[in-house]
Amino acid sequence: LETKIKDLETNIGGRKQNEFSGEYHYLRNQCFIVTAGKYDYELCVDGKATQRDKGTQGGGTNLGKFKEGMTIDKDTNRRVLKWTNGAKCWNGPARSATAYITCGGEETKLISAEEPETCTYALQMESHIACDEDFFERYIKQ
Repeated sequence: LETKIKDLETNIGGRKQNEFSGEYHYLRNQCFIVTAGKYDYELCVDGKATQRDKGTQGGGTNLGKFKEGMTIDKDTNRRVLKWTNGAKCWNGPARSATAYITCGGEETKLISAEEPETCTYALQMESHIACDEDFFERYIKQ
């Protein structure tokens, strides 16, 4: 029985380390792509974020390396993933990307990407991992 418990813990990312450990473990080592305008955006959890010309493979502009773990936005209660220290802009900061996860469907996917500030990218993601009691209370039960 102890061996089976240890195997199950390994499969879900270990014993609960913080409130998002299981959710984060579900996403790790996965990449997600969305097309917005003339670019494809690829976010790899535990990897890097990249912006490429639409339809191209490989290369592209580095938007940053994944910053460990998942946090929560206090205002919206959405889960947040971040990539930082990407390629430096010609006249600005190093590029970075932030994915905001909201409740949606059985499949985890990126649904949009934009650049609200120079070289700072905001991406919207849908996933069942964000369908929790708080989401229900805030957005459904009203």
